[in-house]
Amino acid sequence: MEEEIPELKLNKFSWYPGHIAKAERQLREKISQIDIIVELRDARIPFTSEHKDLEAWANGKKIISVLNKLDLADPRKIPEGFLSINTKDPKTLNDLITELGKAAAPIEEKFLKKGIINRPARVMIVGYPNVGKSSLINALAKNKKAKVENRPGVTRQQQWIDVKGKLKLKLLDTPGIIPAKLYSDDQALKLAICNCVGDNAFDDLLVARETLLLVDRLYPGLIAKTYGLDELSVEAFAEKKSIINNGELNLAKAAQTIIREVRDLRFGRISLD
Repeated sequence: MEEEIPELKLNKFSWYPGHIAKAERQLREKISQIDIIVELRDARIPFTSEHKDLEAWANGKKIISVLNKLDLADPRKIPEGFLSINTKDPKTLNDLITELGKAAAPIEEKFLKKGIINRPARVMIVGYPNVGKSSLINALAKNKKAKVENRPGVTRQQQWIDVKGKLKLKLLDTPGIIPAKLYSDDQALKLAICNCVGDNAFDDLLVARETLLLVDRLYPGLIAKTYGLDELSVEAFAEKKSIINNGELNLAKAAQTIIREVRDLRFGRISLD
């Protein structure tokens, strides 16, 4: 039986801040103007980063689910049935462009029958914070039009961006959307590890403890071997690395270091789903 993860005691205000609630309302309003939806997920957590309300919101619109950050995920654990991309890899981007072209063709034909020429397919890019929506848009547009940083919550406003060339598209970049109520504590932990929520939304020490347990369950012995630990704990890590403040172990700093090093591939490419 799989070990249950304790409640993460997330800060509810930080977890679902006002700008995300506003973005959700705007997204649902804009869907009526959209032809195709690209749901971007993190390849390390392909099922955890699914937004289960999206299909209902789409109301029959075409949804293409895409796994991004392929370069961070364990290549042995990429699930079948998804397009998988790395926004820096032209080959994987071409696969997505091909799929978008197939989805756009009947839309263009519909407008041509109405006498509307050169009307680009309207594509909405949606997903959790920091899954790479703006990076994907910049790669498709071949221009840095969307603001990109490696932290959640950078995109605050929806913006239309034109993609010109053989395949004409109009892309809508959207702020990251987080459900008002998470599906499970397991989901909360994995989103925190993969930097899909702001650091103020969770307790570093609690998340670090559960991160050690989760990664060790999926990749037995990896963390202990990497750090040379006899005991898998934040305390043992802090002692091993001499993370001390005023003569005492600085567990807060040790916890932040563990989370950061998992994100920074200290243990290699790992997947959590």
